Amino acid sequence: MKEKARYTLIAELVLGIFFYLFLYLNPGLRHQLWLQHNEVFLLIFFSPLLVLMLLLELWQKKPPKVDTFNRWLMIIFLPLLSLGGWIELMNVVAKIWPRMGAIVAFIFLLIGLVWLIPFAIAVGAEVKWTVPRLILVFWMMENLMEICTLGHIPGNKFFNTILSTGLWAAFAYTIWACFLARGWGYNFDFNLKFKKSINFSDGVLAFLIIFGIVDIIWNAFGGYGNNLFSVLFSYHADPMKFTLNSFSQAAEAGIMEEMNRYLVIIVLLYALRKNKWQVPVTIFISALFFGLLHFANFGWQKLAPTIAQVTFAFGIGLFFAVVYLYTGKLWLTMLMHFFVDFLIFLQENGDQPGTWNGSTGEWLVAIISVVVPVCIYLWMITGKRKLVMEENSRRILQPVTNNLMY
Repeated sequence: MKEKARYTLIAELVLGIFFYLFLYLNPGLRHQLWLQHNEVFLLIFFSPLLVLMLLLELWQKKPPKVDTFNRWLMIIFLPLLSLGGWIELMNVVAKIWPRMGAIVAFIFLLIGLVWLIPFAIAVGAEVKWTVPRLILVFWMMENLMEICTLGHIPGNKFFNTILSTGLWAAFAYTIWACFLARGWGYNFDFNLKFKKSINFSDGVLAFLIIFGIVDIIWNAFGGYGNNLFSVLFSYHADPMKFTLNSFSQAAEAGIMEEMNRYLVIIVLLYALRKNKWQVPVTIFISALFFGLLHFANFGWQKLAPTIAQVTFAFGIGLFFAVVYLYTGKLWLTMLMHFFVDFLIFLQENGDQPGTWNGSTGEWLVAIISVVVPVCIYLWMITGKRKLVMEENSRRILQPVTNNLMY
C-alpha cells in the first residue's frame, strides 16, 4: 500500500502544479477569488516548489540526506500547498457554479478528508524519532486549521461555519492521524476494550467519570464569588442559545485536540518505553504540551487571560490523559472535552476572547483548576491505578499484526 500511496502523492503534486499555474495565468479568476497582490506573488513560487518536491520524489536512488531533505520539505509545505490548493479549487468551482455551491462543497470537502492519507503513509510514517514526530503532529494540526481559512462557499452558512470553526479540519486530522499511527506500526483503537485485570477498579472508573461530569458543570456554571466557598458552590447560567457556530467550535476542540493528545501520548510512550516512569512522565509532558498549545491564542486575546488559559489547559490536560490511559476510550475524552467547551460556548455563541481582572475569585479558580487535577494525577500514578495505565499503555502500543500495509 505504501507504493500506491506514493503514486497517489505524486499525482497530487502534479495536480497542484497545474492548478497554481492555471491560477497564475488567469488574472480574471484571481480577481474573482479576491486574491491580494502578495498572494499572487506567492503563486509564482508555489509551482516551482511543488516541481522540486516532485523531482526529488521521482529520483529513485537519491542519497539519504536528500531523501530526508525532501521529506521535511513536504512536511513543511505540502499539506498547505496540496490540500490548500484543493480547497482553493473548490472556491473556483463554487464561483463558476454558485447555484451548485452546496454540492460542490460536499464533494470537494469529502475528498479533502482523505486527501492527506497518501502523505501520512508515504511521508509521515517515515519520521522515526521522537522530536520530529512531535513537530509533525503539531505542525499538521496548525496547517489544517490554516487550510480551513482558505475555503469559502458564497451564501452557504453551513459549510462556511464548519470550515471557519475548524470542524472539517478536525475530521481530516483524525483520519490522517489514524493512518499515521498505523504507518508507525500501532494498531489504533478508538475504543480499547476493557481488560479487567486484578488491578482494575470499577470504583476508580466511576470516580473519574463523576469527577469529569462535576468538572464540566463547574467550568460552565461555577467559579463565581470572591471566597473559596462561593467559588466552589455558587452557580449561575447566562442565557443559552444553540448555534451551529458554538457546536462546531466545541466539536472541533473535542475531536482535534484529543486526537492530537493521542498522537503525543503514543510518541512519548514509545520514547520512554524503557523508563520505569514511562506513564507518569508521558501524562505530565502531554499535559504540558496541551497547555502551551493555548499560547496560540495570544494576540487574539491579551497576555494575562492567555496565561490563565494555558494554566487551566495544563490542569485539565492531566485529567484527560489519565482518563484515556486508564480507560483506553479516546471517545470518552473527546466527549468530555466537547461538553467542557460546548456548555460555555452556548452562553457566548462560540469561543470568545478570555478576560482576566486579577480578582480573588479568579485566582481561586486558577488555583483550583490546577491543584485538583494535579492531586488526581498524583493519586492515579500510584498503586494499582498506575499498573492499569501501564497495562493499557502496552496495549495501545501493540504493533499492527501482520502489518503488510506499509
